Amino acid sequence: MIKTILIDDEPAFRHVLTDMIRHYTPDLEVVAEAGSVKEAAEAIQFLKPQLLFLDVHLTDGTGFDLLQRIGHRDLRVIFTTAHDSYAITAFRFNAIDYILKPVDLQQFLEAVEKVRNQPLLSADKSERYFIAPGSTAHMRKKLALPSHEGINIINTESIIRCESDGSYTTFVLAGGQKITVSRSMKEYDELLSPSGFFRVHQSHLVNLNQIRQFLKEDGGTLIMTDGSRIEVSRRRKDLLLQLLQSLT
Repeated sequence: MIKTILIDDEPAFRHVLTDMIRHYTPDLEVVAEAGSVKEAAEAIQFLKPQLLFLDVHLTDGTGFDLLQRIGHRDLRVIFTTAHDSYAITAFRFNAIDYILKPVDLQQFLEAVEKVRNQPLLSADKSERYFIAPGSTAHMRKKLALPSHEGINIINTESIIRCESDGSYTTFVLAGGQKITVSRSMKEYDELLSPSGFFRVHQSHLVNLNQIRQFLKEDGGTLIMTDGSRIEVSRRRKDLLLQLLQSLT
């Protein structure tokens, strides 16, 4: 099976593409969908796909922004877009094909066949394309948190969750310790996402390895290892469930 992610800002088009894959290319396994650069980068980081169907224009940037962010040399990409003016740029990113919407079935099948004819990395050998060239993002084992008393050096695996309060972020650690720093959640989201953390809500970033249970109540609630209950936003629920399933 070829692990595949669909990235397009139009849910209706993702649905059409899913149906085409289901009916005509059963060797493609759709493991996630995303509509933004941020969501797509997170899905790629955790799910390690081999193929992307990628639109040019996303809600928070472009498909090219995504490829620059994740690195792309070992990842197969088929662009699916309504714009015909980006083809040259797409092929500079080593795209397998560039298909205009509405997608023609024959073009779709030919593009997939090109993917089949190229060697694909197995999921366990593909981690290297998740870090953009020159990026310092990696699996962090320690994190320095400044406070009034000095600098706290903590093990990232001991972080249960982070909670945002405006321009402040509170780290909740195993054992009950809490450390509040005067930096935004956005900064720590970017630092910790490659290390198994996921932003389940605007105010909550959690360590996936510290989740004890997911409850379906009220759209979604997480029970963490310290017993705390964390609300999951409806927009983040589907991707979170996919990530949790990937941990098994």
